[in-house]
Amino acid sequence: MFENLLEMQERGARDRARGRSLADNPMSKPDILPITDFQEWYSMFDAWRFGWSIEDAMAGHINMPRDSGALAQTYTRTV
Repeated sequence: MFENLLEMQERGARDRARGRSLADNPMSKPDILPITDFQEWYSMFDAWRFGWSIEDAMAGHINMPRDSGALAQTYTRTV
């Protein structure tokens, strides 16, 4: 199970790097992936979202004022 969670986090990070949104979480489509164990499903859902959020934060996709006078952040991600 632990390896599956890490894989789902990595998938979330890759999906964010590819421009996908939070709504693209593969675990949010129960018709494709039927829910048999709610706790396991939520763990996978949350792992993907966590990976997506980490990538989003690292890429600088946060709501900051553009006129703050701070230097622009640059980030390069290879997937």
